[in-house]
Amino acid sequence: DKLLEGLKSVEYPENIAQQQVNWIGKSTGAFVNFKVTNTDESLQIYTTRPDTLFGATYMVLSPEHELVAKWMDRLTNVDEIKAYQAAAAAKSDLERTELNKEKTGVKLDGVRGINPVNGKEIPIFISYYVLATYGTGAIMAVPAHDDRDWEFAKKFGCEIIEVVAGGNVQEAAFTLKDDTGIMVNSEHLNGLTV
Repeated sequence: DKLLEGLKSVEYPENIAQQQVNWIGKSTGAFVNFKVTNTDESLQIYTTRPDTLFGATYMVLSPEHELVAKWMDRLTNVDEIKAYQAAAAAKSDLERTELNKEKTGVKLDGVRGINPVNGKEIPIFISYYVLATYGTGAIMAVPAHDDRDWEFAKKFGCEIIEVVAGGNVQEAAFTLKDDTGIMVNSEHLNGLTV
């Protein structure tokens, strides 16, 4: 907030001021804990879209997330996971997050997340596009309403559940984020605006 407020006292051209706002990257959201099967842990994620929790159908961790190492004795595809982690370590953050790259990842066989709003077990993956240095290093994926999550879900056969009405989410993510969106498939939130 102090950095954003300070921009008002300098004379930057408008486009430079906007670049600074983007670089500062203030975000408003919530931390959500997903219990994990076969462990005593919860996996904490940060989301700017808690309204879409009913559409979370899988989770993704950064390849170097500390819980991956902790769960190795419970995982049945350790060699595949370690090979992916080694490949991730050889890439820069920029290479890992380029939007146009093909989505890659490895499912963590042996553990599953539990969606806290409906109790559904959902798969957990590691993937390059989640960075340990951003947020908690873990995301909930809502493929119906996020382009990257949609591409990943299509590649790995994950469920896609529409929770904001509009568009054909089996064909493409519907990414409307304003308050006119109507919640669906979200139990007690159905019929409310985003």
